[in-house]
Amino acid sequence: MEALEERPYAGLTVLDLSQGVSGPYCALILGQRGADVIKVEPPAGDWVRLMGGGRDGMTALAIASNPGKRSICVDAAQSGGREIILKLAERADIVVENFRPGVTAKLGLDYAELSRDNPGLIYVSITAFGESGPYAHKPGTDSVLQALTGMALVNKDPGGQPRRFGILVPDIATALYAAECVGAALFGRSRAHSGRGRHIRVSLAECCAAFQAGAILDDLLHAGQQRPPFTVPSGVFATRDGHAVLGTLREAMWKGMCRALGREDWLTEPRYATGALRGECAAEINREVAAILPGRTTAEWAALFEQHDVLFAPVLNYQGFRDDPQMRHMGYFGQTDQAPYGKLPLPHIPGTARSGALPAAPHCGEHSREILAEFGYDAAQIAALEQAGLVIQAA
Repeated sequence: MEALEERPYAGLTVLDLSQGVSGPYCALILGQRGADVIKVEPPAGDWVRLMGGGRDGMTALAIASNPGKRSICVDAAQSGGREIILKLAERADIVVENFRPGVTAKLGLDYAELSRDNPGLIYVSITAFGESGPYAHKPGTDSVLQALTGMALVNKDPGGQPRRFGILVPDIATALYAAECVGAALFGRSRAHSGRGRHIRVSLAECCAAFQAGAILDDLLHAGQQRPPFTVPSGVFATRDGHAVLGTLREAMWKGMCRALGREDWLTEPRYATGALRGECAAEINREVAAILPGRTTAEWAALFEQHDVLFAPVLNYQGFRDDPQMRHMGYFGQTDQAPYGKLPLPHIPGTARSGALPAAPHCGEHSREILAEFGYDAAQIAALEQAGLVIQAA
């Protein structure tokens, strides 16, 4: 029972036709919750295998988005390759694709086609801007969506220059929303006792909107006004040996911070008497705090602020994050034995079991013969498919 609770999608088959990050990461989430994920790649491989450097097509993004999947390399542009995917889709519970609108229909692999012989199929289409409208056929990458949806502007530097976040926020947010939609669809299919699936459509643009709902409303409510800070002080401050963030959410935290900083005089300062008043003096308070914090090390400040229950955290790099004692205690990172690099740290998908090694991501076509055999192809048929260039098995 415990194993089933940890792997609720065990027994389900996911056909991952997607490339990049949003679709593959959605399929990864389903796989980490127990589903068998078959990643279908074209002869050139998923394009993310070429992004950001790496060896043997195993870039950081290719590894992070595909652990535990099995890869089959099929040329879907040829009718024989399309027939292979159709056969795989007959036994799939979920299909994930993130092509531009109309591409899967042109290939004969759209929801209408695949659900004809598999009415229980849950089919996930991820697009950049939606399936219709003036932008429907435009290419849309993570950077494009960060620019278009206000994300780059809300992350502007102190001089007002817009800048993209250094991580793939639109892609990962979309993957999370899409995976949640799959869970709801599976529940709905079971609850209705109809056995019928559905076509789930999500776009990076709408997911960016939902992800930023609070910021969008905040911008609207304070249009043309000076926006009050959420907390004072706020920001990143230099310490003697690094940087840290400091904030006070409640009055008790403000008082504790004043004592920790040795500025008890702020407790009786009329201009700082309430959170609203401190908001009017935010720049002044931030300057004062910035002048004080270089007097001690980050660790010294951390211990002092902890005594007073004040929001404080060091600014860490990724190695520092992995090595942090709280993260180690909670087991947030596992380890995978990933060719061609050897052992690598990899975060667990939240809510999944944290025992044993994490599975590796596949090379393009690593499991082509294995998957074909499972779907009824004999050795001679597989050899013929390879000879015709319809299927590629990784060396």
